[in-house]
Amino acid sequence: MKEIVNKIFENTKNAYKESVLTENKIMEDKLLTILADIRYLQNDIENNKYIKKKKKKVNAEKINNEVEKVKRKVPLWLEKTNQLNYRILKTFMNLSNNNSHYVNITTLESHSKIQDPRKFLANYNLLKTISEKNHAKVFEEKNGQVTLWDPVSKIIENYFK
Repeated sequence: MKEIVNKIFENTKNAYKESVLTENKIMEDKLLTILADIRYLQNDIENNKYIKKKKKKVNAEKINNEVEKVKRKVPLWLEKTNQLNYRILKTFMNLSNNNSHYVNITTLESHSKIQDPRKFLANYNLLKTISEKNHAKVFEEKNGQVTLWDPVSKIIENYFK
């Protein structure tokens, strides 16, 4: 895209020079407007590249922070087995045979033995999202099928061996 815009810019600049030589004022004005628009487009392309790079960096930081949170929190859960987040994770690890296959969300809920479905859902949602106030992201869900979140799967599997 950038190369195409640069080529258009160069061709327009050459056409502008020709219009100056032939003293065609109408063409000069139109080509100056096009040149200004192309400059604007070039800046927009550069800014979008910067924003994309920045977003990738921020996302990588968020993932790294979340992995560290898992490393810090999961060992604490293993000591506090009455916590709902521990019970959900432990149930998943049992049903999935230490993450060797997916578990259906309804199966996970029914086997976790959490009486209040709202409590299960609230805690489960905090285990599958990245946010400041989550428990720690340990799960991924796709079409109702739950698995461990890939960046932390090996860490968690090792805790439950």
